[in-house]
Formats: sequence, C-alpha cells, structure tokens
Amino acid sequence: MSTTLNPRNIGDILGDTFRIYGRNFWKLLAIATIVLGVLGVIGIIAGIGLLSLVMTWGGWEALTGSIIAGLIILVVANILGGILMGGALIHAVSEQYLRQTISIGQAYGFAWRRLGAMIGAGVLVFLAIGGIILVSVLVVTFSPIGWILVVVGSCASIYLMIRWIFIFPAALLEGLGPIAALSRSYGLVKNNWWRVLGITLVVGLISGAISAILGIIPVVGAIIGSILVTPIYLIANTLLYYDLRVRKEEYSLEALASELHIKIDGDVT
Repeated sequence: MSTTLNPRNIGDILGDTFRIYGRNFWKLLAIATIVLGVLGVIGIIAGIGLLSLVMTWGGWEALTGSIIAGLIILVVANILGGILMGGALIHAVSEQYLRQTISIGQAYGFAWRRLGAMIGAGVLVFLAIGGIILVSVLVVTFSPIGWILVVVGSCASIYLMIRWIFIFPAALLEGLGPIAALSRSYGLVKNNWWRVLGITLVVGLISGAISAILGIIPVVGAIIGSILVTPIYLIANTLLYYDLRVRKEEYSLEALASELHIKIDGDVT
C-alpha cells in the first residue's frame, strides 16, 4: 500500500477541495442539509411567527419568557448542531482519503462521540476571544485612548482565531480534550500563520461570493447558500490541517486510518 501524503500548495488545496466536493457532492450536501436545512426552516418559521407577534401586539414587550427561552434554545441548537455537522463533514472528507465510501451515519456517529470535546474546545476559544473583545469595548467606553486597545485587541483576536482554526479536527480525529486541542492547533499553525490566513481568506471570499449570489433568492436563499458553501470551507480546512501534519510530521495513511478506526487493504493513493 502506498502511504505517501504529499504537501499541497494553495492551488492544490483549492483544486482538491472542489474535486472532492464534486465527487461526493450529494452525500456532503446531505450531511450539511440534515442540520442546516432543518434548523434553517425552523428559524424561518420562528422568525415569521415572531415578526407577526410583534406587529400584532405593537412592540417587543409582547415577548414572553417562554418565547425568549425558545429563541435561546434555537440559538443553542444552531451552535451545537453546527459543531456536530462540522465534525461529520470533517470525518467524511477524511474517509475519502482512504477511498472509503462516505457513510452519513458513520460520519455523524463519529462526530457524536467526540461532540463533547469539540464543544469544550469551542467554548474555550469563545471565552478567550470574547474576553479580549469585551475588555476592549469596556476600555474604549471609559478611556479616551481606549481605541488603541481596541486595535490591539482586534489584532490579538484575529491572531488567535487563526492559531486555533484546527481545534475541531484535532479534537475529532486525534481524540484530544478541549485544552489539548487548542494547544495542538496552536502548534500546527506555528511558522505557517500567514499561509493559513491567506488560504482561509481565499476560501472565505469564494464561499462568500457564492452565498451572496444565492442569497438573492427570497426567503430560502440564505439557507441554500449556507448548505452549499459550508462543505467547501470544511473540505479546504481539513485539507489544510492534513497538509500541515504532512509537512511537520510526515503524516501517513496508516496514521489517518488508525485515527478513523478504519482497516485498509490494498493500494490507497
């Protein structure tokens, strides 16, 4: 069995992203639709109902505690569902490396087992970056030179977001806990920060353009755009994650198969 995984430049990553998406379009789309489609439709229904309630009763004071609680539950469901779906997509993209047939059930099952670690890692990043932003806002409110800290805080937030961009694949595939996943991502990005930022921006611009075009469609355009675009970002992010592991660790197909708990036979390239 060939075990070589080669490093990729930005052209390779973008090209392979769309090749993988094209080969596995319907299954990757299904993985995204299970969460984004269902929660998106629920969100539209809730939004229409909320708008109708506010207009009927003449103001936001019409909102009751139960309605507010329902909105909070919907927001939390979107966050948790998004993390679970992201894990499933990362697993599906990883499977195709081994020429395995993507299984939607297995992808979600694998992500479900590591959901706690992924949520924990996400919470830590949110608290760290959110804390920086909060301090910056408070300082700029009460200090005439607070804008300096705002600039510093913004730069620090962007820096950390890139250093921690691989927390989910680290937690999902390497079985790491929340703190270890942050440390792992931080180490992988070391000496590659500008490269990771550049590739992420390019993928983001492509995804944003597609979303903007589809967003023109009334009512459901945003949902359709989100469903179609999310796999693009996660494929590219996963490929970049593996690329860094190849460059730093000579990552092999055997290691990948072990992390996915897949037994591989024959030639895999």
